[in-house]
Amino acid sequence: MAIGRETPRQKMISMMYLVLTAMLALNVSSEILKGFITVDESLEHSNAILTENNSRMEAAFLSYVNQGNVEAKPYYDQSQVTKQRVQALMAYVDSLKFKLISKVEKTQQPDTVQMRYMKSLEDFDTPTYLFLGSDETQPIRAAYSALELKGKLNALSAALQNDLSTMQQTKKTALDQADFKSLNDQLSLIKPSDKGYEQDGIKMNWEQENFYHLPTAAVLTNLEKMQTDLKNLESEFLRVFSAASTKYIPKFNTLQAKVLAPVNYVQAGELFSADILLSAGSTELTPDRMRVLLGAEYDSTTKQLKTPGEALPLKDGIGKWQTLAGNSGSQSIKGVIAYKKPNGDELYFPFAHTYTVAQAFSAVGADNMNVFYVGVDNPLSASAAGILPNDLVVNVSGSGASIKPNGVGKYVVTASSSGTCLVSVFSKVGGVLKAQGLPKVFRVKNIPQPVAKINGRAVLSTLELNSIELQSINALSAVCLGFEFPVSVKVTHAVITATGKDGTLIDEVLTSSALTPRAIKLLSELKPGRRAFIEGIKVNINGQNFSVPDVIIKRKV
Repeated sequence: MAIGRETPRQKMISMMYLVLTAMLALNVSSEILKGFITVDESLEHSNAILTENNSRMEAAFLSYVNQGNVEAKPYYDQSQVTKQRVQALMAYVDSLKFKLISKVEKTQQPDTVQMRYMKSLEDFDTPTYLFLGSDETQPIRAAYSALELKGKLNALSAALQNDLSTMQQTKKTALDQADFKSLNDQLSLIKPSDKGYEQDGIKMNWEQENFYHLPTAAVLTNLEKMQTDLKNLESEFLRVFSAASTKYIPKFNTLQAKVLAPVNYVQAGELFSADILLSAGSTELTPDRMRVLLGAEYDSTTKQLKTPGEALPLKDGIGKWQTLAGNSGSQSIKGVIAYKKPNGDELYFPFAHTYTVAQAFSAVGADNMNVFYVGVDNPLSASAAGILPNDLVVNVSGSGASIKPNGVGKYVVTASSSGTCLVSVFSKVGGVLKAQGLPKVFRVKNIPQPVAKINGRAVLSTLELNSIELQSINALSAVCLGFEFPVSVKVTHAVITATGKDGTLIDEVLTSSALTPRAIKLLSELKPGRRAFIEGIKVNINGQNFSVPDVIIKRKV
Protein backbone atom coordinates (compact mmCIF):
# COMPACT_ATOMS: atom_id res chain seq x y z
CA MET A 1 0.00 0.00 0.00
CA ALA A 2 1.19 3.51 -0.69
CA ILE A 3 1.86 5.76 2.25
CA GLY A 4 1.91 9.53 2.38
CA ARG A 5 -0.79 11.84 1.08
CA GLU A 6 -2.88 10.76 -1.92
CA THR A 7 -5.76 12.52 -3.60
CA PRO A 8 -9.10 10.70 -3.94
CA ARG A 9 -8.35 10.28 -7.63
CA GLN A 10 -4.98 8.69 -6.87
CA LYS A 11 -6.60 6.31 -4.36
CA MET A 12 -9.20 5.29 -6.93
CA ILE A 13 -6.51 4.61 -9.57
CA SER A 14 -4.48 2.57 -7.06
CA MET A 15 -7.53 0.42 -6.21
CA MET A 16 -8.29 -0.20 -9.89
CA TYR A 17 -4.66 -1.15 -10.44
CA LEU A 18 -4.69 -3.67 -7.54
CA VAL A 19 -7.96 -5.25 -8.67
CA LEU A 20 -6.71 -5.69 -12.23
CA THR A 21 -3.42 -7.16 -11.06
CA ALA A 22 -5.27 -9.70 -8.86
CA MET A 23 -7.52 -10.72 -11.77
CA LEU A 24 -4.45 -11.65 -13.79
CA ALA A 25 -4.14 -14.81 -11.65
CA LEU A 26 -7.48 -15.99 -13.03
CA ASN A 27 -7.48 -15.19 -16.72
CA VAL A 28 -6.23 -12.51 -19.12
CA SER A 29 -9.39 -11.88 -21.05
CA SER A 30 -9.94 -9.05 -23.48
CA GLU A 31 -12.04 -7.31 -20.83
CA ILE A 32 -9.10 -7.33 -18.40
CA LEU A 33 -6.78 -5.99 -21.08
CA LYS A 34 -9.29 -3.24 -21.75
CA GLY A 35 -9.25 -2.53 -18.03
CA PHE A 36 -5.50 -2.03 -18.13
CA ILE A 37 -5.92 0.30 -21.08
CA THR A 38 -8.43 2.35 -19.07
CA VAL A 39 -6.10 2.54 -16.06
CA ASP A 40 -3.11 3.41 -18.24
CA GLU A 41 -4.97 6.20 -20.01
CA SER A 42 -6.21 7.50 -16.66
CA LEU A 43 -2.65 7.55 -15.36
CA GLU A 44 -1.48 9.38 -18.50
CA HIS A 45 -4.24 11.93 -18.00
CA SER A 46 -3.28 12.35 -14.34
CA ASN A 47 0.36 12.88 -15.34
CA ALA A 48 -0.66 15.55 -17.83
CA ILE A 49 -2.71 17.36 -15.18
CA LEU A 50 0.13 17.10 -12.66
CA THR A 51 2.59 18.44 -15.22
CA GLU A 52 0.36 21.44 -15.93
CA ASN A 53 -0.24 22.11 -12.24
CA ASN A 54 3.46 21.83 -11.47
CA SER A 55 4.27 24.30 -14.26
CA ARG A 56 1.81 26.84 -12.86
CA MET A 57 3.12 26.38 -9.32
CA GLU A 58 6.72 26.68 -10.51
CA ALA A 59 5.96 29.87 -12.47
CA ALA A 60 4.31 31.45 -9.41
CA PHE A 61 7.27 30.35 -7.26
CA LEU A 62 9.77 31.92 -9.68
CA SER A 63 7.72 35.14 -9.86
CA TYR A 64 7.82 35.33 -6.05
CA VAL A 65 11.61 34.92 -6.08
CA ASN A 66 12.03 37.55 -8.81
CA GLN A 67 10.08 40.07 -6.76
CA GLY A 68 13.10 40.30 -4.46
CA ASN A 69 12.21 37.61 -1.94
CA VAL A 70 15.78 36.37 -1.56
CA GLU A 71 14.84 34.04 1.30
CA ALA A 72 12.83 32.00 -1.20
CA LYS A 73 15.67 31.46 -3.69
CA PRO A 74 17.40 28.53 -1.87
CA TYR A 75 14.07 26.69 -1.79
CA TYR A 76 13.43 27.46 -5.47
CA ASP A 77 16.93 26.31 -6.43
CA GLN A 78 16.41 23.05 -4.53
CA SER A 79 13.05 22.54 -6.25
CA GLN A 80 14.87 22.81 -9.59
CA VAL A 81 17.42 20.20 -8.49
CA THR A 82 14.56 17.89 -7.49
CA LYS A 83 12.78 18.52 -10.80
CA GLN A 84 15.91 17.67 -12.81
CA ARG A 85 16.48 14.46 -10.86
CA VAL A 86 12.86 13.34 -11.24
CA GLN A 87 12.58 14.26 -14.92
CA ALA A 88 15.78 12.35 -15.72
CA LEU A 89 14.24 9.19 -14.22
CA MET A 90 10.89 9.91 -15.94
CA ALA A 91 12.74 9.99 -19.27
CA TYR A 92 14.47 6.70 -18.42
CA VAL A 93 11.12 5.02 -17.68
CA ASP A 94 9.87 6.35 -21.02
CA SER A 95 12.81 4.62 -22.69
CA LEU A 96 11.79 1.33 -21.02
CA LYS A 97 8.25 1.66 -22.32
CA PHE A 98 9.46 2.52 -25.83
CA LYS A 99 11.87 -0.42 -25.78
CA LEU A 100 9.07 -2.82 -24.84
CA ILE A 101 6.61 -1.39 -27.38
CA SER A 102 9.25 -1.49 -30.10
CA LYS A 103 9.90 -5.16 -29.33
CA VAL A 104 6.34 -6.47 -29.12
CA GLU A 105 4.89 -4.28 -31.89
CA LYS A 106 7.99 -4.49 -34.12
CA THR A 107 8.04 -0.74 -34.79
CA GLN A 108 10.82 1.83 -35.09
CA GLN A 109 8.55 4.60 -33.78
CA PRO A 110 7.38 3.34 -30.38
CA ASP A 111 6.64 6.85 -29.11
CA THR A 112 3.78 7.14 -31.60
CA VAL A 113 2.04 3.92 -30.51
CA GLN A 114 -0.93 4.11 -28.12
CA MET A 115 -1.74 1.12 -25.91
CA ARG A 116 -5.35 1.11 -27.11
CA TYR A 117 -4.19 0.20 -30.62
CA MET A 118 -1.50 -2.33 -29.71
CA LYS A 119 -1.92 -5.91 -30.99
CA SER A 120 0.30 -7.73 -28.49
CA LEU A 121 -1.00 -6.60 -25.12
CA GLU A 122 -1.38 -10.22 -23.97
CA ASP A 123 2.28 -11.06 -24.67
CA PHE A 124 3.72 -12.58 -21.42
CA ASP A 125 7.12 -13.71 -22.61
CA THR A 126 8.65 -10.58 -24.14
CA PRO A 127 8.43 -8.33 -21.03
CA THR A 128 9.82 -11.08 -18.82
CA TYR A 129 12.74 -11.87 -21.13
CA LEU A 130 13.43 -8.19 -21.91
CA PHE A 131 13.61 -6.93 -18.32
CA LEU A 132 14.49 -10.09 -16.32
CA GLY A 133 16.31 -12.31 -18.80
CA SER A 134 15.94 -16.02 -19.46
CA ASP A 135 16.02 -16.97 -15.74
CA GLU A 136 13.55 -14.90 -13.73
CA THR A 137 15.09 -16.11 -10.46
CA GLN A 138 18.35 -14.39 -11.42
CA PRO A 139 17.37 -11.11 -13.12
CA ILE A 140 19.89 -9.80 -15.63
CA ARG A 141 22.16 -6.89 -14.76
CA ALA A 142 22.13 -4.90 -17.97
CA ALA A 143 21.12 -1.57 -19.42
CA TYR A 144 17.34 -1.05 -19.52
CA SER A 145 16.66 -3.95 -17.18
CA ALA A 146 14.47 -4.29 -14.11
CA LEU A 147 17.55 -4.28 -11.86
CA GLU A 148 18.83 -1.08 -13.44
CA LEU A 149 15.43 0.57 -12.95
CA LYS A 150 15.42 -0.57 -9.32
CA GLY A 151 18.89 0.90 -8.84
CA LYS A 152 17.87 4.23 -10.35
CA LEU A 153 14.77 4.44 -8.13
CA ASN A 154 16.87 3.69 -5.05
CA ALA A 155 19.50 6.21 -6.16
CA LEU A 156 16.86 8.93 -6.65
CA SER A 157 15.37 8.24 -3.22
CA ALA A 158 18.80 8.35 -1.57
CA ALA A 159 19.81 11.55 -3.39
CA LEU A 160 16.61 13.38 -2.41
CA GLN A 161 16.86 12.16 1.18
CA ASN A 162 20.42 13.47 1.29
CA ASP A 163 19.23 16.82 -0.12
CA LEU A 164 16.58 17.06 2.61
CA SER A 165 19.09 16.19 5.34
CA THR A 166 21.48 18.87 4.04
CA MET A 167 18.70 21.45 4.04
CA GLN A 168 17.84 20.59 7.66
CA GLN A 169 21.38 21.51 8.72
CA THR A 170 20.94 25.19 7.80
CA LYS A 171 18.42 27.45 9.49
CA LYS A 172 17.65 29.33 6.27
CA THR A 173 16.58 26.16 4.46
CA ALA A 174 15.38 23.91 7.30
CA LEU A 175 11.83 22.58 6.91
CA ASP A 176 9.20 22.12 9.57
CA GLN A 177 9.24 18.59 10.96
CA ALA A 178 5.79 17.89 9.51
CA ASP A 179 6.93 18.91 6.03
CA PHE A 180 10.22 17.02 6.42
CA LYS A 181 8.29 13.86 7.37
CA SER A 182 5.78 14.36 4.55
CA LEU A 183 8.53 14.48 1.92
CA ASN A 184 10.26 11.43 3.34
CA ASP A 185 6.90 9.61 3.24
CA GLN A 186 6.57 10.57 -0.42
CA LEU A 187 10.03 9.14 -1.11
CA SER A 188 8.86 5.77 0.21
CA LEU A 189 6.31 5.66 -2.65
CA ILE A 190 9.06 5.36 -5.25
CA LYS A 191 11.50 3.21 -3.26
CA PRO A 192 11.31 -0.41 -4.49
CA SER A 193 10.47 -2.98 -1.81
CA ASP A 194 9.86 -6.75 -1.91
CA LYS A 195 6.40 -7.93 -0.76
CA GLY A 196 7.77 -11.42 -0.06
CA TYR A 197 4.82 -13.53 -1.30
CA GLU A 198 5.25 -16.67 -3.38
CA GLN A 199 4.01 -17.42 -6.89
CA ASP A 200 4.57 -20.71 -8.75
CA GLY A 201 6.95 -21.76 -5.98
CA ILE A 202 9.02 -18.58 -6.42
CA LYS A 203 9.44 -16.06 -3.62
CA MET A 204 8.71 -12.86 -5.50
CA ASN A 205 10.96 -9.83 -5.33
CA TRP A 206 10.21 -6.31 -6.64
CA GLU A 207 11.60 -7.05 -10.08
CA GLN A 208 9.46 -10.17 -10.52
CA GLU A 209 6.34 -8.52 -9.09
CA ASN A 210 6.49 -5.85 -11.77
CA PHE A 211 7.82 -7.77 -14.78
CA TYR A 212 7.56 -11.56 -14.32
CA HIS A 213 4.91 -13.42 -16.30
CA LEU A 214 2.78 -10.31 -16.76
CA PRO A 215 1.21 -9.32 -20.05
CA THR A 216 2.57 -6.32 -21.89
CA ALA A 217 -0.52 -4.32 -20.89
CA ALA A 218 0.22 -4.87 -17.19
CA VAL A 219 3.92 -4.02 -17.51
CA LEU A 220 3.19 -0.80 -19.40
CA THR A 221 0.63 0.14 -16.76
CA ASN A 222 3.18 -0.63 -14.02
CA LEU A 223 5.69 1.70 -15.67
CA GLU A 224 3.05 4.41 -16.14
CA LYS A 225 2.15 4.13 -12.44
CA MET A 226 5.81 4.56 -11.51
CA GLN A 227 5.85 7.76 -13.55
CA THR A 228 2.70 8.94 -11.77
CA ASP A 229 4.41 8.32 -8.43
CA LEU A 230 7.43 10.28 -9.65
CA LYS A 231 5.28 13.15 -10.87
CA ASN A 232 3.40 13.20 -7.53
CA LEU A 233 6.76 13.26 -5.78
CA GLU A 234 7.88 16.26 -7.82
CA SER A 235 4.58 18.00 -7.09
CA GLU A 236 4.84 17.41 -3.33
CA PHE A 237 8.43 18.67 -3.16
CA LEU A 238 7.48 21.79 -5.15
CA ARG A 239 4.45 22.42 -2.91
CA VAL A 240 6.43 22.07 0.33
CA PHE A 241 9.36 24.19 -0.88
CA SER A 242 7.14 26.99 -2.21
CA ALA A 243 5.18 27.09 1.06
CA ALA A 244 8.34 27.01 3.19
CA SER A 245 9.88 29.91 1.24
CA THR A 246 7.34 32.38 2.66
CA LYS A 247 8.00 31.65 6.33
CA TYR A 248 10.60 34.38 6.77
CA ILE A 249 9.68 38.07 6.96
CA PRO A 250 12.53 40.38 5.89
CA LYS A 251 13.84 42.55 8.74
CA PHE A 252 16.24 45.47 8.87
CA ASN A 253 18.90 43.77 10.95
CA THR A 254 22.10 45.09 9.32
CA LEU A 255 22.95 48.40 7.75
CA GLN A 256 25.91 48.82 5.42
CA ALA A 257 26.98 51.51 3.00
CA LYS A 258 27.00 50.33 -0.60
CA VAL A 259 28.15 51.87 -3.87
CA LEU A 260 26.64 50.18 -6.92
CA ALA A 261 27.87 51.11 -10.37
CA PRO A 262 26.78 49.51 -13.68
CA VAL A 263 30.45 49.53 -14.78
CA ASN A 264 33.72 50.32 -13.06
CA TYR A 265 35.66 50.84 -16.29
CA VAL A 266 34.66 53.74 -18.52
CA GLN A 267 36.19 55.74 -21.34
CA ALA A 268 37.30 59.36 -21.33
CA GLY A 269 34.46 61.65 -22.26
CA GLU A 270 31.77 59.23 -21.07
CA LEU A 271 29.51 59.60 -18.02
CA PHE A 272 30.25 57.45 -14.99
CA SER A 273 27.16 56.67 -12.89
CA ALA A 274 26.85 55.06 -9.47
CA ASP A 275 24.12 54.30 -6.90
CA ILE A 276 25.12 54.95 -3.28
CA LEU A 277 22.75 53.41 -0.76
CA LEU A 278 22.19 51.43 2.39
CA SER A 279 21.83 47.75 1.71
CA ALA A 280 18.48 47.95 3.57
CA GLY A 281 17.19 50.64 1.28
CA SER A 282 13.48 51.50 1.23
CA THR A 283 11.05 53.94 -0.32
CA GLU A 284 10.58 55.30 3.22
CA LEU A 285 14.20 56.51 3.27
CA THR A 286 13.39 60.09 2.27
CA PRO A 287 15.83 63.05 2.71
CA ASP A 288 14.51 63.69 6.21
CA ARG A 289 15.46 60.12 7.16
CA MET A 290 18.67 59.63 5.19
CA ARG A 291 21.36 61.78 3.55
CA VAL A 292 24.11 60.70 1.14
CA LEU A 293 26.95 63.18 1.75
CA LEU A 294 29.60 63.12 -1.01
CA GLY A 295 33.03 64.17 0.25
CA ALA A 296 32.01 64.07 3.93
CA GLU A 297 34.52 62.75 6.51
CA TYR A 298 33.60 60.74 9.60
CA ASP A 299 35.51 60.66 12.89
CA SER A 300 35.17 57.14 14.31
CA THR A 301 36.39 58.34 17.73
CA THR A 302 33.84 61.09 18.29
CA LYS A 303 31.34 59.35 16.00
CA GLN A 304 30.60 62.70 14.39
CA LEU A 305 31.13 64.29 10.97
CA LYS A 306 34.37 66.25 10.55
CA THR A 307 33.39 67.56 7.10
CA PRO A 308 29.70 67.93 6.11
CA GLY A 309 30.15 67.15 2.40
CA GLU A 310 27.56 67.68 -0.38
CA ALA A 311 24.12 66.06 -0.15
CA LEU A 312 23.09 64.09 -3.22
CA PRO A 313 19.51 63.88 -4.50
CA LEU A 314 17.61 60.76 -3.35
CA LYS A 315 15.19 58.49 -5.16
CA ASP A 316 13.62 55.60 -3.26
CA GLY A 317 16.36 55.80 -0.65
CA ILE A 318 19.17 55.72 -3.27
CA GLY A 319 21.66 58.55 -3.72
CA LYS A 320 22.10 59.49 -7.39
CA TRP A 321 25.51 60.72 -8.61
CA GLN A 322 27.23 61.13 -11.95
CA THR A 323 30.27 62.93 -13.28
CA LEU A 324 32.00 63.40 -16.63
CA ALA A 325 34.98 61.04 -16.88
CA GLY A 326 38.12 63.04 -17.65
CA ASN A 327 41.70 61.94 -17.03
CA SER A 328 42.60 58.30 -17.63
CA GLY A 329 43.46 56.02 -14.73
CA SER A 330 42.02 55.11 -11.36
CA GLN A 331 39.47 57.53 -9.85
CA SER A 332 37.73 57.43 -6.47
CA ILE A 333 34.78 58.82 -4.57
CA LYS A 334 34.04 58.74 -0.85
CA GLY A 335 31.62 60.15 1.66
CA VAL A 336 29.20 59.25 4.42
CA ILE A 337 25.58 58.07 4.57
CA ALA A 338 23.71 59.62 7.50
CA TYR A 339 20.69 57.61 8.68
CA LYS A 340 18.27 59.12 11.19
CA LYS A 341 16.83 56.71 13.75
CA PRO A 342 13.23 57.06 15.01
CA ASN A 343 14.51 58.85 18.14
CA GLY A 344 16.21 61.51 16.01
CA ASP A 345 19.80 60.33 16.47
CA GLU A 346 21.91 59.85 13.35
CA LEU A 347 24.02 56.84 12.46
CA TYR A 348 26.92 57.34 10.05
CA PHE A 349 28.12 54.83 7.45
CA PRO A 350 31.29 55.81 5.55
CA PHE A 351 31.67 54.64 1.95
CA ALA A 352 34.47 54.64 -0.63
CA HIS A 353 34.58 53.44 -4.21
CA THR A 354 37.12 53.39 -7.05
CA TYR A 355 36.64 53.17 -10.80
CA THR A 356 38.89 53.25 -13.85
CA VAL A 357 38.81 55.66 -16.80
CA ALA A 358 40.34 54.35 -20.05
CA GLN A 359 40.71 55.62 -23.59
CA ALA A 360 38.48 54.17 -26.33
CA PHE A 361 39.56 50.69 -27.47
CA SER A 362 37.88 47.75 -29.18
CA ALA A 363 38.75 44.10 -29.77
CA VAL A 364 37.60 42.26 -32.91
CA GLY A 365 38.48 38.68 -33.81
CA ALA A 366 37.24 35.97 -36.15
CA ASP A 367 36.13 32.99 -34.06
CA ASN A 368 37.38 30.29 -36.45
CA MET A 369 40.38 31.80 -38.31
CA ASN A 370 42.13 35.11 -39.01
CA VAL A 371 40.53 35.26 -42.45
CA PHE A 372 37.01 35.26 -43.86
CA TYR A 373 35.87 32.85 -46.59
CA VAL A 374 33.53 33.63 -49.47
CA GLY A 375 30.07 32.06 -49.35
CA VAL A 376 30.10 30.76 -45.74
CA ASP A 377 29.08 32.12 -42.35
CA ASN A 378 32.19 33.57 -40.71
CA PRO A 379 31.74 33.88 -36.92
CA LEU A 380 33.05 37.11 -35.38
CA SER A 381 33.40 38.41 -31.81
CA ALA A 382 33.53 42.11 -30.97
CA SER A 383 33.81 44.03 -27.71
CA ALA A 384 34.85 47.46 -26.48
CA ALA A 385 36.25 48.43 -23.10
CA GLY A 386 33.57 49.88 -20.83
CA ILE A 387 30.77 49.43 -23.40
CA LEU A 388 27.91 46.99 -22.90
CA PRO A 389 27.45 44.57 -25.84
CA ASN A 390 23.94 45.92 -26.49
CA ASP A 391 25.43 49.41 -26.98
CA LEU A 392 27.84 48.27 -29.71
CA VAL A 393 27.35 48.83 -33.45
CA VAL A 394 29.60 46.73 -35.73
CA ASN A 395 29.89 47.49 -39.46
CA VAL A 396 31.76 45.74 -42.28
CA SER A 397 32.79 46.98 -45.73
CA GLY A 398 34.61 45.55 -48.76
CA SER A 399 34.45 42.23 -50.66
CA GLY A 400 30.66 42.50 -50.82
CA ALA A 401 30.55 41.64 -47.11
CA SER A 402 27.58 41.98 -44.77
CA ILE A 403 27.19 41.38 -41.03
CA LYS A 404 24.37 40.34 -38.70
CA PRO A 405 24.13 39.78 -34.91
CA ASN A 406 24.33 36.20 -33.61
CA GLY A 407 24.14 36.59 -29.82
CA VAL A 408 25.72 38.82 -27.19
CA GLY A 409 28.99 40.16 -28.62
CA LYS A 410 28.75 37.64 -31.48
CA TYR A 411 28.23 38.31 -35.19
CA VAL A 412 28.26 36.49 -38.54
CA VAL A 413 30.02 37.95 -41.59
CA THR A 414 29.31 36.79 -45.15
CA ALA A 415 31.34 37.91 -48.18
CA SER A 416 30.67 37.51 -51.91
CA SER A 417 34.19 38.00 -53.35
CA SER A 418 37.82 37.59 -52.33
CA GLY A 419 40.00 40.51 -51.29
CA THR A 420 39.95 42.45 -48.02
CA CYS A 421 37.28 43.96 -45.82
CA LEU A 422 37.21 46.34 -42.85
CA VAL A 423 35.37 45.73 -39.57
CA SER A 424 34.56 48.89 -37.57
CA VAL A 425 33.22 49.04 -34.02
CA PHE A 426 31.16 51.94 -32.66
CA SER A 427 29.47 52.67 -29.36
CA LYS A 428 25.95 54.05 -29.40
CA VAL A 429 25.16 56.06 -26.27
CA GLY A 430 22.36 58.59 -26.26
CA GLY A 431 21.80 58.02 -29.98
CA VAL A 432 25.37 59.14 -30.86
CA LEU A 433 27.88 56.83 -32.58
CA LYS A 434 31.51 56.94 -31.43
CA ALA A 435 34.33 54.95 -33.05
CA GLN A 436 35.98 52.44 -30.73
CA GLY A 437 39.52 52.34 -32.07
CA LEU A 438 40.69 51.86 -35.67
CA PRO A 439 38.96 49.48 -38.12
CA LYS A 440 40.47 45.99 -38.37
CA VAL A 441 41.48 44.56 -41.76
CA PHE A 442 40.57 40.97 -42.67
CA ARG A 443 41.62 39.00 -45.74
CA VAL A 444 38.78 37.34 -47.68
CA LYS A 445 39.65 34.08 -49.45
CA ASN A 446 37.78 31.61 -51.60
CA ILE A 447 36.90 28.15 -50.28
CA PRO A 448 39.79 25.71 -51.00
CA GLN A 449 39.52 23.32 -53.96
CA PRO A 450 37.53 20.24 -52.82
CA VAL A 451 38.69 16.66 -53.52
CA ALA A 452 36.67 13.45 -53.75
CA LYS A 453 35.90 11.47 -50.61
CA ILE A 454 35.14 7.74 -50.76
CA ASN A 455 34.53 5.44 -47.80
CA GLY A 456 35.56 8.27 -45.45
CA ARG A 457 38.92 8.77 -47.25
CA ALA A 458 39.98 11.81 -49.26
CA VAL A 459 41.18 10.70 -52.72
CA LEU A 460 43.74 12.84 -54.54
CA SER A 461 44.33 10.55 -57.52
CA THR A 462 44.17 6.73 -57.20
CA LEU A 463 42.52 4.65 -54.50
CA GLU A 464 43.31 0.93 -54.24
CA LEU A 465 40.63 -1.20 -52.62
CA ASN A 466 39.94 -4.89 -52.08
CA SER A 467 36.69 -6.57 -53.08
CA ILE A 468 35.07 -6.10 -49.62
CA GLU A 469 35.92 -2.40 -49.62
CA LEU A 470 34.55 -2.02 -53.15
CA GLN A 471 31.28 -3.65 -52.14
CA SER A 472 30.88 -1.18 -49.26
CA ILE A 473 30.97 1.92 -51.49
CA ASN A 474 27.50 3.42 -51.70
CA ALA A 475 28.16 7.16 -51.89
CA LEU A 476 30.50 9.77 -53.33
CA SER A 477 31.27 12.97 -51.45
CA ALA A 478 33.87 15.72 -51.41
CA VAL A 479 35.91 17.52 -48.78
CA CYS A 480 38.06 20.66 -48.60
CA LEU A 481 41.26 19.51 -46.94
CA GLY A 482 42.37 21.73 -44.07
CA PHE A 483 39.14 23.73 -44.23
CA GLU A 484 37.63 23.90 -40.75
CA PHE A 485 34.34 25.66 -41.47
CA PRO A 486 31.12 23.63 -41.28
CA VAL A 487 29.73 23.62 -44.84
CA SER A 488 27.12 21.72 -46.82
CA VAL A 489 28.71 19.70 -49.67
CA LYS A 490 26.34 18.29 -52.32
CA VAL A 491 27.43 16.19 -55.30
CA THR A 492 25.51 17.34 -58.38
CA HIS A 493 27.19 15.33 -61.15
CA ALA A 494 29.72 12.54 -61.74
CA VAL A 495 30.34 9.79 -64.29
CA ILE A 496 31.59 6.36 -63.23
CA THR A 497 33.25 4.36 -66.03
CA ALA A 498 34.21 0.69 -65.61
CA THR A 499 34.58 -2.49 -67.68
CA GLY A 500 31.53 -4.74 -67.60
CA LYS A 501 31.53 -8.55 -67.54
CA ASP A 502 31.50 -8.65 -71.36
CA GLY A 503 34.59 -6.45 -71.56
CA THR A 504 32.80 -3.32 -72.77
CA LEU A 505 33.15 0.06 -71.06
CA ILE A 506 30.03 1.16 -69.21
CA ASP A 507 29.27 4.74 -68.13
CA GLU A 508 26.93 5.46 -65.21
CA VAL A 509 25.90 9.07 -64.48
CA LEU A 510 25.36 10.25 -60.89
CA THR A 511 23.24 13.28 -60.02
CA SER A 512 23.66 13.08 -56.24
CA SER A 513 26.06 11.70 -53.66
CA ALA A 514 24.24 8.34 -53.53
CA LEU A 515 25.48 5.73 -55.99
CA THR A 516 22.89 4.19 -58.27
CA PRO A 517 22.36 0.40 -58.08
CA ARG A 518 24.10 0.08 -61.44
CA ALA A 519 27.13 2.06 -60.21
CA ILE A 520 27.31 -0.06 -57.06
CA LYS A 521 27.24 -3.21 -59.21
CA LEU A 522 29.98 -1.91 -61.53
CA LEU A 523 32.33 -1.28 -58.61
CA SER A 524 31.51 -4.46 -56.69
CA GLU A 525 32.12 -6.61 -59.82
CA LEU A 526 35.43 -4.92 -60.69
CA LYS A 527 38.01 -7.64 -61.43
CA PRO A 528 41.47 -7.74 -59.79
CA GLY A 529 43.86 -5.26 -61.37
CA ARG A 530 41.04 -3.46 -63.23
CA ARG A 531 40.24 0.21 -62.76
CA ALA A 532 37.13 2.33 -62.52
CA PHE A 533 37.22 6.02 -63.38
CA ILE A 534 35.14 8.75 -61.73
CA GLU A 535 35.18 11.85 -63.90
CA GLY A 536 33.29 15.08 -64.35
CA ILE A 537 32.69 15.43 -60.62
CA LYS A 538 30.71 18.57 -59.76
CA VAL A 539 29.80 19.66 -56.25
CA ASN A 540 27.92 22.55 -54.69
CA ILE A 541 29.30 23.99 -51.44
CA ASN A 542 27.04 26.53 -49.74
CA GLY A 543 25.67 27.67 -53.11
CA GLN A 544 29.05 27.71 -54.91
CA ASN A 545 29.79 25.25 -57.72
CA PHE A 546 33.15 23.45 -57.84
CA SER A 547 34.83 20.93 -60.14
CA VAL A 548 36.54 18.08 -58.32
CA PRO A 549 39.64 16.37 -59.78
CA ASP A 550 39.00 12.97 -61.39
CA VAL A 551 39.83 9.88 -59.37
CA ILE A 552 40.73 6.28 -60.21
CA ILE A 553 39.61 3.28 -58.20
CA LYS A 554 41.76 0.20 -58.67
CA ARG A 555 40.92 -3.24 -57.33
CA LYS A 556 43.79 -4.83 -55.50
CA VAL A 557 45.15 -8.01 -57.08
